[in-house]
Amino acid sequence: MVAGTAAPLILTSHPLQRAGAWAVAVMASRPSPQEVSTDDLDGVASRLVEDVTAAAVAAKETAAYDWWKVLFALYPNSKATHSKRPRDRAALRESMAELFAADPAGAVTRPCTFCGMPASAVWTKSNLPMFDTNKALNTLPPGVPGWPVCRGCRICAWALPYAAWVTAGSATVLTCERDEAEASFARRNVLRARRVMQLGFDGLPVGARAELVAARALRALPPRLPAGTTLWSFKNDNQEPWLRVTRTRRAVPVFLAAVTGSAELRRGWRLLERSLTYRDRSGQVTVSGPDEAARLLFEAEDGRSRSLLMQLHRLLSSEDRSWRAVDRASLTRLAFTYAKDVLGMTTDLEPVAELIADWIEHGSGSPRGRLAEYRAVALSDYKLGALLLQAQYRLTMDGRRVAAGPQHWKPLIEQRPRGWEQRMLLGATVFRLLQERGVAIAAESAERSEDERDDSLADLLEQPPLGLDEDDEMGPA
Repeated sequence: MVAGTAAPLILTSHPLQRAGAWAVAVMASRPSPQEVSTDDLDGVASRLVEDVTAAAVAAKETAAYDWWKVLFALYPNSKATHSKRPRDRAALRESMAELFAADPAGAVTRPCTFCGMPASAVWTKSNLPMFDTNKALNTLPPGVPGWPVCRGCRICAWALPYAAWVTAGSATVLTCERDEAEASFARRNVLRARRVMQLGFDGLPVGARAELVAARALRALPPRLPAGTTLWSFKNDNQEPWLRVTRTRRAVPVFLAAVTGSAELRRGWRLLERSLTYRDRSGQVTVSGPDEAARLLFEAEDGRSRSLLMQLHRLLSSEDRSWRAVDRASLTRLAFTYAKDVLGMTTDLEPVAELIADWIEHGSGSPRGRLAEYRAVALSDYKLGALLLQAQYRLTMDGRRVAAGPQHWKPLIEQRPRGWEQRMLLGATVFRLLQERGVAIAAESAERSEDERDDSLADLLEQPPLGLDEDDEMGPA
């Protein structure tokens, strides 16, 4: 770039333009979008034209046609995806190249919708994903037939799917407070895009969803560095366009650093991953545990997402699973570390957990029955308060020591922020105490033998957490 001239590509705050800008940088082998030159833009534009043209004329039964499905989900009315698109490759190549041509000298320009640079071209939904149709004129400046888009941002708009985690019908892009995470996410997806073009989606093994790719990017950040991350997942076709936004809390990279640096936390995470892995009758993975575990780090904007603490609570309180003490300790510490590092919770639950464990162990009837009684009310503030009061009376009448009083359990039974999470952590602590005391609460029956358990735990310690160091899920290049 010549000193004193304007940069041909500007990194903006718009998530779609931003993803496309990082794709351009990766495809041009530049460390950042700000270092992309005009020659780089020319090269990336040529590559886009060739890839789009190849997908548009590909036969439906070929792997290359899968990339056309990606393009159709983002640009359903474009020249490359319309049902009446030209089948002549040369003609289609020419019409696509016109989309990315430089603005003519002396043309009337307006500020680019994304970056504010002078732009003579105006685009509508035909070429811009997640924008209104050209019929919605009331959303545009007066007298403007479309959205002004400069050359750099036009190229970004079509480079977008390279930096996105794509399926045949949707795309997911990432924005983060740290550019390093955005660059890592883009690099991995640009490689995946090339493999989709060559092998099709069926040629890629199960695994490495957008959340796991994002978790890998966050893990690569400097340790103990907070960074908020957002995933924007969307479909833009002509049927039912939608947008789903999920976010991580800023402290998630801190939590991932803690998991990476602790053998016990790594064991806990691997146990979580295994519990979320499902296979068919032939033994093939149908649901990837690492993918599902990584998804628990993200919270949906509409509230429709699973809680990591809830998943751990279900594992630890399930009657169908009998964890060894070392397993339960790892999962419990994982829950408390997440609560402390990510949610900022530092409550001491040991006295209240000891009260409940004493009541389960020494109360009337069978420990298993009292445990079932506790499980039924564990997450209810009012019902848990009634059970704690009952436990205090029972132990007092039996002449036993009462480990905790109302001043200890008050935060657990009031409707206050984080009360629900604290009750889940209380359950994890109760189950750990019962197991440490050797209270018989579940039958081993069909569980694995102790030797098998020892072997599996040894394997867990040898495996990387979160699948972050595994690169074979995308198949051969």
